[in-house]
Amino acid sequence: MLEGLFAGKDVKSFFGKLRTPSYAPPFWVWIIIGVLYYVICFFISYRVLRHEDDSVMKTIALMLLLAMMGANAVWNYVFFRAQNLFLSFVAFIPYPLLAIALFVCLLRIESLAAWVFLPYIVYLNYAAFMCYKFWKLNEHMD
Repeated sequence: MLEGLFAGKDVKSFFGKLRTPSYAPPFWVWIIIGVLYYVICFFISYRVLRHEDDSVMKTIALMLLLAMMGANAVWNYVFFRAQNLFLSFVAFIPYPLLAIALFVCLLRIESLAAWVFLPYIVYLNYAAFMCYKFWKLNEHMD
């Protein structure tokens, strides 16, 4: 909910104004990616919260998941509301680090959640590249 609030109401119109690389997916595919992201986050939180061991790693996993979702919300604000593509690229840099830390933590306490999360981590390479390309193709907007 916070991410939607941070992104604002004009997401589709702003996205329509951007120059995009020919290999970028259409807007509706980005929506599917976003929905899958939330499904994965829900699955991770469900599995970690149901984990029997009340360890420090469980707390760390939940904190990393919340930090990752918070960073995503901030990124949505910078990209869609502030419409600062350079800053959105810079703001994206810590995001994969949080995701990798979460993955490592999940491997130790909830391996199924880790393996469900792995495709998203792989996707982040593409997302970082696309974030960079959006910035470079639209430098005139900054």
